[in-house]
Amino acid sequence: MIGEKIHSYEITEHLGKGGMGNVYKATDTMLGRDVALKMLHPQLTMEAQFLERFKKEARVLAQLLHPNIAVIYNFIEQGGNHFMVMEYVEGTNLDDLLKKHKTLPAEFVVPVFTQVLEGLKHAHKKNVFHRDIKPANMMLTHDDTVKLMDFGIAKVAGEQKMTQVNKIVGTVEFMAPELLQGKEASAASDIYAAGVTLYELLCGKLPFVADTDFNLMQAIMKEKVIHPAKCNASIPKALSDIIMKALDKNPAARFADAGAFQLALLAAFPNYRNINLASLNAASPAYAQQAGPATRLEKITGTGMETRAEIWAKPISAFENSRQHVFKNKKIYLTALLLLLCLFITIAIVKNKKPEKELADTEEKKPDNTGGVIAEIKVPEVVNPPSNDEVVDRRVTVPEPGKKDEEKTPDKTKEKKEEIKPPGKMGFKADEEEKEKEEPAQKKDVFISSKVEIQLYLQNDLSNAPERQDIPVTFSLKNNVVYRGVTIINEGAVAKGMIKLGKVQTDVDIFNITAANGQQITIRALKGHGRRNEISSNRNYTAIILPGTRINF
Repeated sequence: MIGEKIHSYEITEHLGKGGMGNVYKATDTMLGRDVALKMLHPQLTMEAQFLERFKKEARVLAQLLHPNIAVIYNFIEQGGNHFMVMEYVEGTNLDDLLKKHKTLPAEFVVPVFTQVLEGLKHAHKKNVFHRDIKPANMMLTHDDTVKLMDFGIAKVAGEQKMTQVNKIVGTVEFMAPELLQGKEASAASDIYAAGVTLYELLCGKLPFVADTDFNLMQAIMKEKVIHPAKCNASIPKALSDIIMKALDKNPAARFADAGAFQLALLAAFPNYRNINLASLNAASPAYAQQAGPATRLEKITGTGMETRAEIWAKPISAFENSRQHVFKNKKIYLTALLLLLCLFITIAIVKNKKPEKELADTEEKKPDNTGGVIAEIKVPEVVNPPSNDEVVDRRVTVPEPGKKDEEKTPDKTKEKKEEIKPPGKMGFKADEEEKEKEEPAQKKDVFISSKVEIQLYLQNDLSNAPERQDIPVTFSLKNNVVYRGVTIINEGAVAKGMIKLGKVQTDVDIFNITAANGQQITIRALKGHGRRNEISSNRNYTAIILPGTRINF
């Protein structure tokens, strides 16, 4: 498609691909500006419902003319393909910023969300509900403007009914409880999603995480949200309370509308009006003197803020004071050190001169049935320290002074302990290897925190399969799946799924696979549909283990 001309738009770059189609960057040769072209998949144009939804989406977006919303310019058709001509937004989405910084500070997030809610307020007045609010759909431009992206796309892309197997509406993690119960989207459900987004940006994690979509939905509907301030102590209490109100399970208890949400933020944080990118790179107070001034710090003003000169001056001043203090007390430190050294030497001499008889008498007061006193070997610090049990096993027996070696019954415990070799240069590596032979190491639970791709091979022959019917199929895993050093799925493991062959398009669903521990874990097909000839001729498939999956060994 690169280089092709669609009406007056010349395609210059492929920006991305989604379930509904491709997105391209193009140049408007008439007006001399860059635009984004969203093209519906050609195979979907043959199904009236998808094409109609695509057109309806364009009509809805045409109503939204606001600086905080990526707007639509036109809807065109050429060569049987259909395109939305959208505003081209250049910048960074909040999801990328979150991945880079792990958490985002309140002084950055609050003004960003003030703009987000401004755009959302405009959409709600037009009776348009976003349905897929999340960090990835919020773009920060180079002029510090926040744009809401992809209005209504989730609904068009999925239209996932709750009655369908493994089908849900939108992104589960950001869905309000009432949506999971089958109710229609509303301003309240958008406010809930905005609250989840705020929570994730500030805490660095989602309010609810589970190993399956079902368990996640149950948690969203039933479990209580952990207060944001408990996840991140730097979050102001007022902001934490605002988030909790937005996340109330009762829609009526949330903010009445996006405007009320926005006013609550402005009232609690009147100084957080402008987006402060410097706050993302600013050093924490503990390192402020070492790091020096942050980017654009000289532009920040207000009570308590320091100038560039003040920040650079502090380390020098602190160093001079510290140096004077050390020299002033140098004699005191040396004197104290000498006294302590003398004390240790005296104690050592007294111990060495203690009579052997007195030591024996002392020992007799505390009889030991094992025939000896247990002394601990001092263990050098190692990279992987041994467990408590291993330390106990490395004890040796020191005979009591004056006692003979004659014993009627040998102590088996004693003999076993004496056979243990002292640690070598590398700590207890040899001992640990012997212990592993006797007792295999226990495997810990594995938590999948990021998307994991696995390669499958279709076992069924679909050459004579009927059309427009759900065909149960099985797949086998081509290679072992290793996650963070642990083999979680063995080669040859069986996965189950469903394939529906159409005249042109074929849909593929992959449901689950058996893990190495026998547990059934949920997976998804990386490519859920394609042309029939491609699906039929290729038996190799890629599936995804969803983030949040927990495998219990």
